[in-house]
Amino acid sequence: MANPYPTKLRVCAVRAYEAGTASYREVARQFAVGEATLQRWVRRQRATGAVDPLAKAGGWTSPVDTALLRQVVDEQPDRTTDELTRAYNQRAPVAARVHRSSILRALQRLGYVFNKNGRGRSTSIVPRSKPNGPRSAPGLRP
Repeated sequence: MANPYPTKLRVCAVRAYEAGTASYREVARQFAVGEATLQRWVRRQRATGAVDPLAKAGGWTSPVDTALLRQVVDEQPDRTTDELTRAYNQRAPVAARVHRSSILRALQRLGYVFNKNGRGRSTSIVPRSKPNGPRSAPGLRP
């Protein structure tokens, strides 16, 4: 979803229309907004006295219990994601069991990365490290 138009633009557009010198179409074209958008702003201004954007709503929340996931990872960080998902689901309530992809997304949000061991062992899950220095510009080499 795109970000809302700034309040200052909304106020200026509504004032221009309320001045009564131009139609919805002309004012909308002048401020580079849709005609229906301007009509909604004017309607909201008349009804509530404000044209501030409404708060964003909805969205998705993760069903993964992060405290439990951290505990499972800390116990044995060299588990595969399938093993980690099984261990998590054994401890979670039946209604809160999740799929492997949910565990992967939760691990990324928590800052974990998968490190491969050079000696042929399986991967381990470790916290993401901070970068040592600033990133260089693309295409430039010393």
